[in-house]
Amino acid sequence: MKVMWFTNTLVLDRDQDDLSKLRYSGGWMLALCQGLRDRRPEIELAIVTTHPGSSTERYASGGIDCFLVPMRSNSSERQQAAALKECARIVEEWGPDVIHIHGTERFFGLLSARRMVSAPTAISIQGLMQPYAEWYHFFGDRSLADIIRMHRLIEIPVMRGLIWDYRRFRKAARREREIILGNRHFMGRTLWDRAHLHSINPDARYYRAEEAIRRPFWDVRWDISRCRKRRIIYVNPNHPRKGAETLFKAADILKRICPELEVALVGTISSRSGYGRYVKKEIGKRNSYLCELGPLNAVEMAQELCRSHVFVSPSFIENSPNGICEAQLVGMPVVSSYTGGVPSLLKDRYSGLFFPTGDAPQLAATVSRIFEDDALAEMLGRNAHVAASARHDIGSIADRLADIYGHVIQMSPEGLQA
Repeated sequence: MKVMWFTNTLVLDRDQDDLSKLRYSGGWMLALCQGLRDRRPEIELAIVTTHPGSSTERYASGGIDCFLVPMRSNSSERQQAAALKECARIVEEWGPDVIHIHGTERFFGLLSARRMVSAPTAISIQGLMQPYAEWYHFFGDRSLADIIRMHRLIEIPVMRGLIWDYRRFRKAARREREIILGNRHFMGRTLWDRAHLHSINPDARYYRAEEAIRRPFWDVRWDISRCRKRRIIYVNPNHPRKGAETLFKAADILKRICPELEVALVGTISSRSGYGRYVKKEIGKRNSYLCELGPLNAVEMAQELCRSHVFVSPSFIENSPNGICEAQLVGMPVVSSYTGGVPSLLKDRYSGLFFPTGDAPQLAATVSRIFEDDALAEMLGRNAHVAASARHDIGSIADRLADIYGHVIQMSPEGLQA
């Protein structure tokens, strides 16, 4: 079976035979790629993504054919059309039995929606642009004055900053609607993404397909006796929808009753963006108990999870965030806002605790429960690990994916005739 992936982020090193030694972006997809290669060697894989170069590049990596299509960020409609045409040419040249497009966020799904390729196609849902682009989800509970303060003056005329990002999200949501309406086969992981898919395309076929988790998160286990008590860990403070301000307000409340409180922030916070400067200013007000860890690789992230007391996800909207899944897999307690697809990952008071989205006092009270009750923390972490281990088993995921590919091929006109 020849399978061609279109991805937003996965880029493999050139001329590398051992996938386990690859440097990459798009970590969970590399784990999926490795699992598929190990478990289903009958599958021949190619990966297509974009790069800012001026011409298409092709090379082999770990026995996988890789294609880099020229496409700069914020490209024009004309440049997108050219990239689509080049992608269609690559499909025709390589001749896949089935195409797997990872995500509805970018333009790849238009290949099949506009009938530019004839190979049977399945699209996996990662996030969903339409609900992400709703004002409340995008900006959280920030006031208009706050949103203005989240911009540098220079960002507005040069079409940068959150307002322009919001406009791009709205535009991408319209493109995503065309992709969903124009395709038939979709993969997802939550009741939320299934509901939103069928609200747009009731006739779409939906296949449940879980995500792979990177190896380092399988190799460690959280232990309450070895973690740093009263330490919260949080990832991606780089966008208002991630709820950093809700966490900061909750931390202010917790600090009054937990003098030893520490909040570790993982991820890049750009000093060049208005929002990054806004967040850094808020961190500076609380520098005695908020610390920036910066971007971490998988090994470093797994270690920091084990050093922490609780993982917090205060987002205003999510589908199936990898941060929660990784924290569950290492077996630590998770506190999350009740939003999007997260209820498909956590069972309240069994494998995690929920709080109402945007409610900082309730977040503080919920985290405090874990701080004060070691038995509760251990029970939540233990149950989360069991659930995540089953959900992210790479053998089961690879087998399921191969079955979906086979079914999509069988349901194609050529497959039905055969």
